[in-house]
Amino acid sequence: MLQRCGPTPAHVDGADQPEAQPVSTDLQLPIEQLLRALAQMSAAHAVTVRTMARAGSPMGLVAASGAGAQVLERIAHSDPDCGVCGIALRTGATRTSDVACNCLRELSGDTSANHQVIAVALRHKERPCGVLSLFLEGDTAAKELPTGFLQLLPALGDLVGTAMENTRLSDADVHSSVMQERNLLANEVHDSLAQHLTSIRMRTSLLRNAVATHDDSRAANYLEEIDESLAVAQSRVRQIITDFRAQMDAPRLLPALEYAIEELRSASGMKIELDCAVPEPRLSAYEEVQLFYIAREALTNALKHAQASCVRLSLGEHLGAYELLVEDDGVGFVDGRGAEQGHFGLNIMRERAQRIGAAIELQRREQGGTRVRLLLPARTHYDEALG
Repeated sequence: MLQRCGPTPAHVDGADQPEAQPVSTDLQLPIEQLLRALAQMSAAHAVTVRTMARAGSPMGLVAASGAGAQVLERIAHSDPDCGVCGIALRTGATRTSDVACNCLRELSGDTSANHQVIAVALRHKERPCGVLSLFLEGDTAAKELPTGFLQLLPALGDLVGTAMENTRLSDADVHSSVMQERNLLANEVHDSLAQHLTSIRMRTSLLRNAVATHDDSRAANYLEEIDESLAVAQSRVRQIITDFRAQMDAPRLLPALEYAIEELRSASGMKIELDCAVPEPRLSAYEEVQLFYIAREALTNALKHAQASCVRLSLGEHLGAYELLVEDDGVGFVDGRGAEQGHFGLNIMRERAQRIGAAIELQRREQGGTRVRLLLPARTHYDEALG
């Protein structure tokens, strides 16, 4: 029976024994199926997958086949120095040993029988990140394994290690992205609403004084100002909701931009052009999401404020960087202050650009209108592809 790794058992000091690296739900089932198949093929008494949170820390159990719940509790956090599994993890190789370790004694319960342990390092980009262990019994042990079984294990270790590490990194990116969006939302609410609420509170105090002194003219003015501030605040709340509900409706950047442009065309009736000289930009998922939001915000600003007849979005490469341009043929702006006055979205775009190492600027077009230009260095992506 296959068991999953449970919480740290009561007799283990949880403060000193870190949990195993978490495995995504989407990956858990394939790992369980793999361990079950390996146990059947090798007639192993037990098969385990363990990872190590950091160098020198105990190995945390991710999953196991052929071990009961009580045994799993006792080996939930294994000493990486206790036997051949720790050696495989440190060296990044496959190791075999007939020397009984603590885990083997716990799993077998029979110290008189002959045993053998096959430990396979799980690797990601040549670096060990965990260990797959097969605990065998009997005099012949590994000699009775299917032909080619031992030769298959190192490649299997690389595949499992890569899958687990990529899943962990993906989950970390999602968590980071969620936290970034929460901070972004908090900044947007603060920047766009706080000043209006402060103004309303000040005007309310003045209004109270005007009413107390029976100054009807002044009271009417303050009431009108309060009403205007409330209208602006309400408008900003609607805009925030719209912006943060907007999502990439496709898994990749270019299809998502096409969907967004079609949606904006239908809503505004404006002519919006898309020109892409980079069919498949090599970007991380997080970078694609940030570029999508920046492009959508720039398009929305142009449609709302530029009084343009045409807006154009282009994506290309320029001097080793990806270049995103959003241009319009509208009224443009007089100076930098005029371009940014009242446009909180520009600050949001700059924050998003900064988080992915990009530079963004607002420019006046010689032909008239405005250009939003973003440059994202492409060098790191090429290095990763080559590495």
